[in-house]
Amino acid sequence: MKRGTWLGPLCTLSALGMLHCSAAGDGNNGGNGGSGNNGGDGSGANGASAGFLSTGGTGAGGSGPGDCQGADQKTSSGCNYYAVVPDITFDARGGCFAAFVVNPSNDNIFIKVSYAGQSLDPNQFGYIPSGSGPSIQYTRMTNSRIPAGEIAILFLNRFGASPLGLNTNCPAGVTPAISTMDAAPHGTSIGSAFHFETSAPVVAYDIYPYGGGQSALTSATLLLPTTSWGDNYIGVSAFGNGLPIGSQPFLSVVAHQDGTQITISPNVAIVGGNGVAPTGAGQPQTYSLNEGQVLQFTQGQALDGSVIQANAPIGVWGGMTTLSIGACCAESAHQQIPPIRALGSEYVGVRYRNRYDGIEESPPWRLIGAADGTQLTWEPSTPPGAPTSLNLGQVAQFNAPGPFVVRSQTEDYPFYMSAHMTGAAEFDPAQQEPPTGGDDGRGDAEFVNVVPPGEYLDRYVFFADPTYPETNLIVVRKKTAGEFFADVTIDCAGALDGWRPIGTSGKYEYTYFDLVRHNFEGQKGCNTGRREIYSDEPFGLTVWGWGSGETGSQLSGFYSQYVSYAYPGGASVAPINTVVVQPKPR
Repeated sequence: MKRGTWLGPLCTLSALGMLHCSAAGDGNNGGNGGSGNNGGDGSGANGASAGFLSTGGTGAGGSGPGDCQGADQKTSSGCNYYAVVPDITFDARGGCFAAFVVNPSNDNIFIKVSYAGQSLDPNQFGYIPSGSGPSIQYTRMTNSRIPAGEIAILFLNRFGASPLGLNTNCPAGVTPAISTMDAAPHGTSIGSAFHFETSAPVVAYDIYPYGGGQSALTSATLLLPTTSWGDNYIGVSAFGNGLPIGSQPFLSVVAHQDGTQITISPNVAIVGGNGVAPTGAGQPQTYSLNEGQVLQFTQGQALDGSVIQANAPIGVWGGMTTLSIGACCAESAHQQIPPIRALGSEYVGVRYRNRYDGIEESPPWRLIGAADGTQLTWEPSTPPGAPTSLNLGQVAQFNAPGPFVVRSQTEDYPFYMSAHMTGAAEFDPAQQEPPTGGDDGRGDAEFVNVVPPGEYLDRYVFFADPTYPETNLIVVRKKTAGEFFADVTIDCAGALDGWRPIGTSGKYEYTYFDLVRHNFEGQKGCNTGRREIYSDEPFGLTVWGWGSGETGSQLSGFYSQYVSYAYPGGASVAPINTVVVQPKPR
């Protein structure tokens, strides 16, 4: 939104996808077994989807290398996913909720979708996109099939109209899976999640609302398959003041099997309501969920750092109904959070490139402790305001331009880290005093998980949203045991260059690579859409996208101002620590 009005365009977040080839962790350590009640055999968190049979008659079971039997490595690639419509402020409720499903293979993949126990026909709301910007086209899915090497967009929900006139509709001619109700849980409540299964491993993420700059208030997340879920988490939400009315952090928990018991020891009091019992700060409370149900807490005081323990694998999401960081404007925000066993004891902090050439940025970073007595060391030096220690549940926030490396004493002291973009008005020429130029609205508030180096992959097949004219990749590589850095190659441009050192140990390097810039101008033979990047060694990938006034205004051209998105290119979610935190009274 433009500063002072709170009525203009807000923020859009978008997209990603990823295939695991090999991980820094072993990827094979099992989690807690689930019931396998979605077609699996009960041996893993979601079974192997062996009972899946596509609409086209091709079974997903069997022993072929492309099916889901044995697809239980803990990465962002899998066959069984849930997606939760994020809680959001009143003016964007009922917007177009979509899931992006990437087929990284050379074979067709089949998909089935359900909500609250009811099957939904993906041929009615699934589309294969092509093109970018104003020329993007959508071809309806047939036979529940995602063609080899393609991405499907599942338009899952749209209901009502925005009271502020925001364009939160799905694309013209598209009828979503559910249009008779708002499928999002709002406020503290019990709701339902969308569920989809595939005949072979895919990568998935969701976006809300879909549609680029004009949809406003947008956020997106990398989705984790049920095989990567855990039973022990610390609570995480987004931070930053949003709209003056109705802005609250939220925490959502999803069950994959009936009778899941979830115990939370909250850092602040849980207010309760709508069938959700209240409890005091530090007083554990247990809740029961069945398959596909969502337990959501939306309240004024964030549950960040609260300990969560379940008797079966669960998925956890955190966010905020509107998010504003540093300056106008407000956005929504949501991320699916990894379990404690996948949190790192070392992170590399590299922000997006400057939105305006020559204007250096120093955005916020956020840490949450998962163990008492965590001692932090920094390279090249401790940023001003950054912590040197953390306790369990402690939240620390600081601003820094980066890059930096932060680590604790051992893997027994893991912690969570997130990165952020500030609101567009901080650097927008028209918002300076006095103004230095016309309205540009470049980017906007955003938050995203930072993946620790122990969870890097060596190959990513990902999707960059074609409705954003600026797409910037952050790539971080780690020195090998042989004391050299392996090349990182992207499909459209070859080996990346421009590497720069991080910190003082010589352990890490980073580079930026732009897919598009300015008015959807492809860079070095690249463009948005499906991309592949790979190396002989694990490396980190984060995708940032944003819009600007270069593509047009609300009156002409393709409007993309005051929006941004970010997501990890993918991740291993293998156990990289053995820490278990019990939800004890505190």
